[in-house]
Amino acid sequence: MDPSCQYWMSGLPEELWDIPITNLTIPGSHDAMSYCLDITSPLVRSESDTFRLLDKFFYCFTRPAIFRWATTQDKSIADQLSLGIRYFDFRIAHKPNDATTDLYFTHVLYTHLTVLVRNTGSVATWLESHPKEIVILACSHFEGMDDLLHKSLIVSIIKVFGSKLCPRKESLLTLRSLWASGYQVLLSYDSEAATPHQELWPAIPYWWANKQTAQGVISYLDWQKDLGRPEGFLSRFEPDAKDGTLP
Repeated sequence: MDPSCQYWMSGLPEELWDIPITNLTIPGSHDAMSYCLDITSPLVRSESDTFRLLDKFFYCFTRPAIFRWATTQDKSIADQLSLGIRYFDFRIAHKPNDATTDLYFTHVLYTHLTVLVRNTGSVATWLESHPKEIVILACSHFEGMDDLLHKSLIVSIIKVFGSKLCPRKESLLTLRSLWASGYQVLLSYDSEAATPHQELWPAIPYWWANKQTAQGVISYLDWQKDLGRPEGFLSRFEPDAKDGTLP
Protein backbone atom coordinates (compact mmCIF):
# COMPACT_ATOMS: atom_id res chain seq x y z
CA MET A 1 0.00 0.00 0.00
CA ASP A 2 1.56 3.29 -1.11
CA PRO A 3 1.60 5.69 1.90
CA SER A 4 1.37 8.67 -0.45
CA CYS A 5 -2.19 7.63 -1.40
CA GLN A 6 -3.33 8.42 2.13
CA TYR A 7 -2.39 12.09 1.80
CA TRP A 8 -2.83 12.83 -1.89
CA MET A 9 -5.14 15.81 -1.34
CA SER A 10 -2.78 17.54 1.07
CA GLY A 11 0.04 16.71 -1.33
CA LEU A 12 -1.53 18.44 -4.33
CA PRO A 13 0.38 21.47 -5.71
CA GLU A 14 -0.68 24.78 -4.22
CA GLU A 15 -2.11 26.06 -7.50
CA LEU A 16 -4.91 23.49 -7.09
CA TRP A 17 -5.87 24.56 -3.58
CA ASP A 18 -8.05 27.44 -4.77
CA ILE A 19 -9.99 25.85 -7.60
CA PRO A 20 -13.43 24.30 -6.89
CA ILE A 21 -13.18 20.66 -5.89
CA THR A 22 -15.85 20.05 -8.54
CA ASN A 23 -13.03 20.63 -11.02
CA LEU A 24 -10.96 17.84 -9.52
CA THR A 25 -11.24 14.19 -10.50
CA ILE A 26 -12.16 12.36 -7.30
CA PRO A 27 -11.29 8.64 -6.99
CA GLY A 28 -14.53 6.87 -6.12
CA SER A 29 -15.75 3.49 -4.91
CA HIS A 30 -18.83 1.97 -6.55
CA ASP A 31 -21.06 0.07 -4.06
CA ALA A 32 -18.38 0.79 -1.50
CA MET A 33 -19.65 -1.59 1.20
CA SER A 34 -20.10 -4.64 -1.02
CA TYR A 35 -16.97 -6.23 0.47
CA CYS A 36 -19.13 -7.43 3.38
CA LEU A 37 -22.27 -8.69 1.63
CA ASP A 38 -24.19 -11.48 3.38
CA ILE A 39 -24.63 -14.36 0.92
CA THR A 40 -27.53 -15.70 3.03
CA SER A 41 -29.51 -12.47 3.17
CA PRO A 42 -32.74 -11.87 1.25
CA LEU A 43 -32.54 -10.10 -2.10
CA VAL A 44 -33.24 -6.37 -1.91
CA ARG A 45 -36.84 -5.35 -2.49
CA SER A 46 -36.22 -3.76 -5.89
CA GLU A 47 -35.13 -7.00 -7.57
CA SER A 48 -37.67 -8.42 -10.02
CA ASP A 49 -40.18 -11.14 -9.13
CA THR A 50 -38.64 -13.37 -11.81
CA PHE A 51 -35.21 -13.00 -10.27
CA ARG A 52 -36.63 -13.80 -6.84
CA LEU A 53 -38.35 -16.90 -8.17
CA LEU A 54 -35.16 -18.17 -9.77
CA ASP A 55 -33.28 -17.51 -6.56
CA LYS A 56 -35.89 -19.36 -4.54
CA PHE A 57 -35.88 -22.57 -6.58
CA PHE A 58 -32.25 -22.61 -7.73
CA TYR A 59 -30.65 -21.08 -4.65
CA CYS A 60 -27.57 -23.34 -4.65
CA PHE A 61 -26.72 -22.20 -8.17
CA THR A 62 -27.89 -18.59 -8.13
CA ARG A 63 -26.42 -17.46 -4.81
CA PRO A 64 -22.72 -18.02 -5.55
CA ALA A 65 -23.16 -16.27 -8.91
CA ILE A 66 -25.10 -13.36 -7.38
CA PHE A 67 -22.54 -12.99 -4.60
CA ARG A 68 -19.59 -12.90 -6.99
CA TRP A 69 -21.30 -10.39 -9.28
CA ALA A 70 -22.51 -8.13 -6.47
CA THR A 71 -19.16 -7.99 -4.65
CA THR A 72 -17.62 -5.02 -6.42
CA GLN A 73 -15.10 -4.23 -3.64
CA ASP A 74 -12.91 -6.44 -1.47
CA LYS A 75 -11.31 -3.81 0.78
CA SER A 76 -12.69 -2.28 3.98
CA ILE A 77 -13.63 1.40 4.04
CA ALA A 78 -10.49 2.26 6.02
CA ASP A 79 -8.36 0.44 3.46
CA GLN A 80 -10.13 2.16 0.58
CA LEU A 81 -9.46 5.53 2.21
CA SER A 82 -5.78 4.67 2.63
CA LEU A 83 -5.65 3.63 -1.03
CA GLY A 84 -6.83 7.09 -2.06
CA ILE A 85 -10.59 6.70 -2.45
CA ARG A 86 -12.45 9.91 -1.58
CA TYR A 87 -15.95 9.30 -2.96
CA PHE A 88 -18.08 6.53 -1.47
CA ASP A 89 -21.29 5.16 -2.94
CA PHE A 90 -23.39 4.06 0.06
CA ARG A 91 -26.70 2.34 -0.77
CA ILE A 92 -28.82 1.95 2.33
CA ALA A 93 -31.93 -0.09 3.11
CA HIS A 94 -34.09 -1.62 5.82
CA LYS A 95 -34.66 -5.35 5.54
CA PRO A 96 -38.22 -6.53 4.85
CA ASN A 97 -40.07 -7.97 7.84
CA ASP A 98 -37.33 -6.75 10.20
CA ALA A 99 -38.80 -5.57 13.50
CA THR A 100 -35.60 -3.74 14.43
CA THR A 101 -34.50 -0.30 13.25
CA ASP A 102 -31.19 -1.68 11.93
CA LEU A 103 -30.16 -0.42 8.51
CA TYR A 104 -27.82 -2.17 6.08
CA PHE A 105 -25.84 -1.36 2.98
CA THR A 106 -26.96 -3.14 -0.17
CA HIS A 107 -26.02 -4.28 -3.63
CA VAL A 108 -28.56 -6.93 -4.65
CA LEU A 109 -27.96 -8.47 -1.19
CA TYR A 110 -27.66 -6.89 2.26
CA THR A 111 -24.39 -6.50 4.13
CA HIS A 112 -23.35 -8.21 7.36
CA LEU A 113 -22.54 -4.83 8.90
CA THR A 114 -25.18 -2.33 9.88
CA VAL A 115 -24.86 1.24 8.67
CA LEU A 116 -23.39 2.71 11.83
CA VAL A 117 -21.11 -0.15 12.84
CA ARG A 118 -17.43 -0.01 11.81
CA ASN A 119 -18.08 2.06 8.69
CA THR A 120 -19.29 5.66 9.09
CA GLY A 121 -17.49 5.66 12.42
CA SER A 122 -14.35 4.31 10.80
CA VAL A 123 -14.45 7.16 8.26
CA ALA A 124 -14.61 9.73 11.07
CA THR A 125 -11.74 8.02 12.90
CA TRP A 126 -9.61 7.92 9.75
CA LEU A 127 -10.22 11.59 9.09
CA GLU A 128 -8.98 12.51 12.56
CA SER A 129 -5.49 11.40 11.56
CA HIS A 130 -5.77 12.84 8.04
CA PRO A 131 -6.98 16.41 8.68
CA LYS A 132 -6.45 17.68 5.12
CA GLU A 133 -8.24 14.86 3.29
CA ILE A 134 -11.79 15.55 2.10
CA VAL A 135 -14.36 12.81 1.48
CA ILE A 136 -17.68 12.78 -0.34
CA LEU A 137 -20.23 10.30 1.01
CA ALA A 138 -23.19 9.65 -1.29
CA CYS A 139 -26.10 7.99 0.54
CA SER A 140 -28.93 6.78 -1.68
CA HIS A 141 -31.60 4.19 -2.55
CA PHE A 142 -33.05 3.89 1.01
CA GLU A 143 -35.29 0.92 0.22
CA GLY A 144 -37.84 0.10 2.91
CA MET A 145 -37.15 3.26 4.93
CA ASP A 146 -39.91 5.40 6.41
CA ASP A 147 -39.69 8.91 7.86
CA LEU A 148 -38.71 7.69 11.32
CA LEU A 149 -35.84 5.59 9.97
CA HIS A 150 -34.62 8.53 7.90
CA LYS A 151 -34.76 10.82 10.92
CA SER A 152 -32.85 8.34 13.08
CA LEU A 153 -30.17 7.83 10.44
CA ILE A 154 -29.71 11.55 9.79
CA VAL A 155 -29.40 12.32 13.50
CA SER A 156 -26.81 9.55 13.86
CA ILE A 157 -24.82 10.76 10.85
CA ILE A 158 -24.71 14.31 12.15
CA LYS A 159 -23.60 13.04 15.55
CA VAL A 160 -20.80 10.90 14.06
CA PHE A 161 -19.29 13.62 11.86
CA GLY A 162 -20.29 16.77 13.75
CA SER A 163 -18.28 19.84 12.74
CA LYS A 164 -16.55 17.91 9.94
CA LEU A 165 -19.74 18.12 7.85
CA CYS A 166 -19.62 20.88 5.26
CA PRO A 167 -23.07 22.55 5.13
CA ARG A 168 -24.75 23.01 1.76
CA LYS A 169 -24.90 26.79 2.29
CA GLU A 170 -21.12 26.82 1.87
CA SER A 171 -20.48 28.39 -1.53
CA LEU A 172 -16.68 28.26 -1.74
CA LEU A 173 -15.69 24.62 -2.02
CA THR A 174 -11.95 24.66 -2.49
CA LEU A 175 -9.35 22.68 -0.61
CA ARG A 176 -8.00 25.84 1.01
CA SER A 177 -11.42 27.01 2.21
CA LEU A 178 -12.42 23.55 3.48
CA TRP A 179 -9.13 23.17 5.35
CA ALA A 180 -9.55 26.61 6.94
CA SER A 181 -13.08 25.75 8.12
CA GLY A 182 -12.21 22.26 9.34
CA TYR A 183 -14.73 20.68 6.96
CA GLN A 184 -13.79 17.21 5.74
CA VAL A 185 -17.09 15.60 4.74
CA LEU A 186 -19.54 16.50 1.99
CA LEU A 187 -22.47 14.18 2.61
CA SER A 188 -25.01 13.76 -0.16
CA TYR A 189 -28.36 12.37 1.04
CA ASP A 190 -30.61 11.56 -1.90
CA SER A 191 -33.97 11.98 -0.16
CA GLU A 192 -36.36 14.80 0.67
CA ALA A 193 -35.82 13.85 4.31
CA ALA A 194 -32.52 15.76 4.13
CA THR A 195 -34.15 19.07 3.17
CA PRO A 196 -34.41 20.55 6.71
CA HIS A 197 -30.79 19.67 7.49
CA GLN A 198 -28.20 22.18 6.28
CA GLU A 199 -25.45 19.68 7.11
CA LEU A 200 -26.56 17.43 4.23
CA TRP A 201 -26.35 17.96 0.47
CA PRO A 202 -28.84 16.75 -2.14
CA ALA A 203 -27.90 14.15 -4.75
CA ILE A 204 -24.63 15.08 -6.47
CA PRO A 205 -24.42 14.38 -10.21
CA TYR A 206 -21.17 12.96 -11.51
CA TRP A 207 -19.45 11.33 -14.45
CA TRP A 208 -19.27 7.57 -14.05
CA ALA A 209 -16.45 6.19 -16.14
CA ASN A 210 -17.20 2.54 -15.28
CA LYS A 211 -13.73 1.51 -16.44
CA GLN A 212 -11.26 -0.97 -14.96
CA THR A 213 -8.00 0.69 -15.99
CA ALA A 214 -6.50 4.13 -15.48
CA GLN A 215 -6.14 4.63 -19.24
CA GLY A 216 -9.79 3.75 -19.75
CA VAL A 217 -10.80 6.39 -17.22
CA ILE A 218 -8.52 9.02 -18.78
CA SER A 219 -9.96 8.35 -22.23
CA TYR A 220 -13.52 8.59 -20.89
CA LEU A 221 -12.85 11.87 -19.06
CA ASP A 222 -11.13 13.37 -22.11
CA TRP A 223 -14.17 12.42 -24.18
CA GLN A 224 -16.55 14.04 -21.67
CA LYS A 225 -14.34 17.13 -21.48
CA ASP A 226 -14.57 17.53 -25.25
CA LEU A 227 -18.36 17.43 -24.97
CA GLY A 228 -18.30 20.25 -22.41
CA ARG A 229 -18.31 19.83 -18.67
CA PRO A 230 -21.65 20.69 -16.97
CA GLU A 231 -21.26 23.14 -14.11
CA GLY A 232 -21.16 21.56 -10.68
CA PHE A 233 -20.53 17.99 -11.82
CA LEU A 234 -18.14 15.72 -10.02
CA SER A 235 -16.05 13.21 -11.90
CA ARG A 236 -14.87 10.14 -10.09
CA PHE A 237 -12.76 7.11 -10.82
CA GLU A 238 -14.24 3.84 -9.61
CA PRO A 239 -11.84 0.94 -9.04
CA ASP A 240 -11.92 -2.42 -10.74
CA ALA A 241 -14.94 -4.49 -9.73
CA LYS A 242 -12.80 -7.11 -7.98
CA ASP A 243 -10.09 -4.86 -6.62
CA GLY A 244 -10.41 -1.96 -4.23
CA THR A 245 -7.12 -0.45 -5.33
CA LEU A 246 -6.15 2.18 -7.81
CA PRO A 247 -4.29 0.85 -10.85
